[in-house]
Amino acid sequence: MGPRRGGSEAKGPKKVKGTKKDATKSSPTYSMDQLLAKTQELMDDNDYETALKFAAKAIEMDENNTQALLLAAIIQLESGEVEPAINCLLKCVEISPDRGFEKYMYLGQFAVELEAVKYFQLGVDAMQRDLDELGTAESTKDQAASLKRKMAEAYVAMTEIYLTDCCFEEDAEKRCEELLQSGLLIDPDCPEVYQTMASVRLSQTRPDDARDCVAKSMALWADKELTDPTQIPSYENRLALVRLLLELDDKEKALGLLELLQKEDDENVDAWYLFGWTYHLQSEDVATAGSDEDKAELLRSSRECFKQAIKLANMLGYDNDGLIDHALELVAAVDAILPPSEDDEEEDEGAPAVPNEPEWDDIASEDEDVEMGS
Repeated sequence: MGPRRGGSEAKGPKKVKGTKKDATKSSPTYSMDQLLAKTQELMDDNDYETALKFAAKAIEMDENNTQALLLAAIIQLESGEVEPAINCLLKCVEISPDRGFEKYMYLGQFAVELEAVKYFQLGVDAMQRDLDELGTAESTKDQAASLKRKMAEAYVAMTEIYLTDCCFEEDAEKRCEELLQSGLLIDPDCPEVYQTMASVRLSQTRPDDARDCVAKSMALWADKELTDPTQIPSYENRLALVRLLLELDDKEKALGLLELLQKEDDENVDAWYLFGWTYHLQSEDVATAGSDEDKAELLRSSRECFKQAIKLANMLGYDNDGLIDHALELVAAVDAILPPSEDDEEEDEGAPAVPNEPEWDDIASEDEDVEMGS
């Protein structure tokens, strides 16, 4: 699950804009199953605009169809339309509060503090009901394992809330321990549980125990096939692991993990930034126990990585949340020590500055609206 964002209070239904030609109107005899299948197909193709039309048509056919409402919410979240998405999710809760865990997982991501914990716990409860119904038959083994992994990840999400947003709650530390134990009980092989446990141990000033937890976490997926997302933590989760390794002063292992991440995606801004930061930290170590030449080489490497992060941030419209500002500061600091060569200056010539505000193309208004989640 992705990084959590701030909560958004639902303020009633919001109209979702359509296009002048509704793709669903040419086939008015679609059944509900066909509409839902087509919506999912279009989502898989990243055609969210058309997918939303089919989801809207399904909701028009049956406004209490929770699958249609959930798909509409997911599409809207992918499109950055948080408020109408939350309206759809809350409508799902109203219709079916006890079944369907997905809606609670999404609501938990967009809520804050104890309200987010509440939604994640409701999701865990819904998953437990599904798990109980599956039983222990061999035919449902994979489905049960998938549910258990999702439950463990929900426990991790709740732990992270008590570790950050709710860290001042009187029972925060106790809740972290309880939630992590629940995660291990339901899925002892979940790497994210041990990784989060390492963060908790660090917060308790227990670095050796944190290192043990990191080792256990990495051992669970180090020999797994990287092409199978069910076997290894997500890319973002492994980036978080790099940061954790740096907190534990394990720079070599952090670099090794970054090399693997780069092979998967060599256009990730955070990965290039972390490369630069790791080299920068190594240069500080060398300053006290190495040669000037070694330090200079590490500083050049860090500058190269920071510049790549800045370049990609420009190209990809990366949000300037402080990370790129820090990269720019460190590039300037390295330049003051090691002035860039002529080749470096030619390479950077003409590169636009990282914008403080994203620029958006004008979007033509549409003339057909569909109301959802009312």
